[in-house]
Amino acid sequence: MKRLTLTAFLILGLSVTALSQAKPGGVARQLSMGGALYGPNTVFNPYIYDDPAWVLVNPAYQSKYRDYIWLNVAGGGVSGANGGENTSSGQFGGLNLAFNGFTGGLLLNYDPSYANALVGGGGLLSNYVNIARPGRTNPVVVAQPVGAPPPVDALEFLATFRLSGIHLGAGVMYGWTNKDATTTTPTSSTSGEISGNVFGIRAGALFDMGGGNSLDAAAAFRLANATDTYTIQGTAPAIGTSEYTASSTDITANVRGKFRISNRVAIVPFGYFRTISAEPKEESILSNQTATTYTLTRSVMSYGAGAGAEYTTRTFYLAGGLSMGYSSTKDEEENRTGPNTGSITTKNKYSAFPVLNLGAEWWFTDWLAGRMGYYRSLGSTSREFEQSATQTSQEGSLFQPSSIVGISGYGPIPDNSLITLGVGLRFEGFALDATVSEEALRRGLGLIGSGDGINTFGYVTLSYSFE
Repeated sequence: MKRLTLTAFLILGLSVTALSQAKPGGVARQLSMGGALYGPNTVFNPYIYDDPAWVLVNPAYQSKYRDYIWLNVAGGGVSGANGGENTSSGQFGGLNLAFNGFTGGLLLNYDPSYANALVGGGGLLSNYVNIARPGRTNPVVVAQPVGAPPPVDALEFLATFRLSGIHLGAGVMYGWTNKDATTTTPTSSTSGEISGNVFGIRAGALFDMGGGNSLDAAAAFRLANATDTYTIQGTAPAIGTSEYTASSTDITANVRGKFRISNRVAIVPFGYFRTISAEPKEESILSNQTATTYTLTRSVMSYGAGAGAEYTTRTFYLAGGLSMGYSSTKDEEENRTGPNTGSITTKNKYSAFPVLNLGAEWWFTDWLAGRMGYYRSLGSTSREFEQSATQTSQEGSLFQPSSIVGISGYGPIPDNSLITLGVGLRFEGFALDATVSEEALRRGLGLIGSGDGINTFGYVTLSYSFE
């Protein structure tokens, strides 16, 4: 009886330990291991095949992280940034809950769409209005402004189903933002509102091909809209409603594979594609204005492909490879007035090869890991400006030195440092992953009141696995 009781306690202890194993990873791990911008608003080293952050790209990854909660606390970049990512769209998280072979969950406040590029000061919509109505009393720019709205607040519901060696996932997202103001005088009332929203669906799959080989693929479709409305009532010279709208269609697709060639080495190829089309319009005008004939259409396209490898031992992990990338933005304007008149076509292109992502991870103990990464992109830019019969072009080559990469924005944030550092901590089901400033190696830790204004720990991801 005593032996049976002891055996039962051992089995129970092992079960509890197995159910509370941490699953480190996330955006902070990707940043510290050579991560770069991969598709819209997503930072990855694409050759790190398994990581909970991949649920941001492929919803089927939720099935690998069942009963799991994570938070991107943000906190700044790798070096020299002091909380620049502590914004509404810079901090986001998720929750996954398992029910037999089904997993349901939420993504909170993560918006990779084009919505924020449409709405707000300096966005596509406000730029269109300022050109269509130079000097117009616009809530974006006047003394009685509505002002730019806050970033889009997004919510996405995820569902994943696991069937044998196939994981199928889907997500439905909705996000919104709004800001309004009203000014009343004895003779008139002026009100303005700027709003935006996004609706998206995405689907993904993971295929276990046996022998340590696997394949994953995902696609997303998102529609974003923005509205700028300005209404005057009363006895003012101009009354009525001036309304401008903008809309965009955003399609993305990506695929990756993992093909094992030995117990420690696997080849990892990947590819992604994204296309966006956006257009602002004048819907109505105030009573003393004439409808504009100015039109603007924008198209964005980007793609990339590469191949690398993983090397794995019990305490050491290395992932890296080479890739190429291309992105272009084309604006076509008709019937423009002002400094530049007539028909104008502007093309901006960026092509990069080679792009290098390299990351390493050492588990010094069961609870402590050290990480380092290297990212570099050698690329060339070109700009073409065509105005009626006049055409000019510019070309140039440049390095893209970006070890700090934008989380909530579009494109990388330039920084001269190319080496990224990080740490990982895990205890039972809890994990903390963080980037580390390379300045900490020179001037020591700056956890509290660092005089040089540099965070020791920059971007932080917290997670807990209760599976």
